[in-house]
Amino acid sequence: MKTSARLVARFVPAIALAAAAMPAEAQVASASYRSMTKTEAILGGAPSALAAITAQQGGRPAYSSFVVPASPSPYLQPAVAAYPPRQISNNQPDVFNSVALSIGRSPLDARWDRVSGAGIGGSAGAFAASLRDDGIIAKLEAVNSYVNARVRFVDDRVQYGVADRWQAASDTLARARGDCEDFALAKRAMLRAAGVPDKDLYLVVLKDLTRRADHAVLVVRAQGRFLVLDNGTDRIVDSSDVPDYRPILTFTAGRTYTHGYRRAVPPVTYASSTIAQPVMLAETTVEPASGDEAPAAVETASLASATPGF
Repeated sequence: MKTSARLVARFVPAIALAAAAMPAEAQVASASYRSMTKTEAILGGAPSALAAITAQQGGRPAYSSFVVPASPSPYLQPAVAAYPPRQISNNQPDVFNSVALSIGRSPLDARWDRVSGAGIGGSAGAFAASLRDDGIIAKLEAVNSYVNARVRFVDDRVQYGVADRWQAASDTLARARGDCEDFALAKRAMLRAAGVPDKDLYLVVLKDLTRRADHAVLVVRAQGRFLVLDNGTDRIVDSSDVPDYRPILTFTAGRTYTHGYRRAVPPVTYASSTIAQPVMLAETTVEPASGDEAPAAVETASLASATPGF
């Protein structure tokens, strides 16, 4: 007994210390996901939010986590409404789970007007034309990979000495360099040449919350979804699967949009509708009234206190 007591005294403090050091519920992001400047992030210093999503889809976890679920209460049951997937709008780009709001003017209109109608020629134009008979997904994959492989990211301050400049698609592909909106505009021009309607192509200027950086991507309406073509990856995903992209302005043929968000409906937990113990009537004996005959049988029952449901 004394030996057992000594062992307990030796190991219990160590176990308690380890338990205190281990969080009951925690999620730790990789160090590579820490915020960086726009240039460092897009040049490869940190993966974007979309890269995190595509890593998860490819079977490679984007985050490491240690989670200990809380024990469920025997008296409470979660009752969260299961809403069906929201259908995408046919007339406005509600991309990245936002609500698109049409506006008359924006600070970037002059840049958009200068490059949005530009065509594309040369080998890029020929390649785009060769895709005309392909399915929409094949077109998106081919153009996304084509531009990502041939254009190198260079910040506008380095290339032009200005904070922001939008290049025509032909200039971007001829120079083989540009920043994020230049990638997106080049893909847009190629998809137009491949036969994709202008109304289904959206240049989206956004904020990447993961990298805390300004960014731009091309989003395409296809097969009832908004699909994202990003210069950070050759994978194409649904915009609703990228929660850390916050669209600011979206440009399409003849229209400009800003974005808002629906108010989230919080989960609701209701008290359990299941009674923990059966209810029984209090024990009683039915006595005959004076002058009456005793009943053939006496009804009895008992009442046990039921555990409250909440």
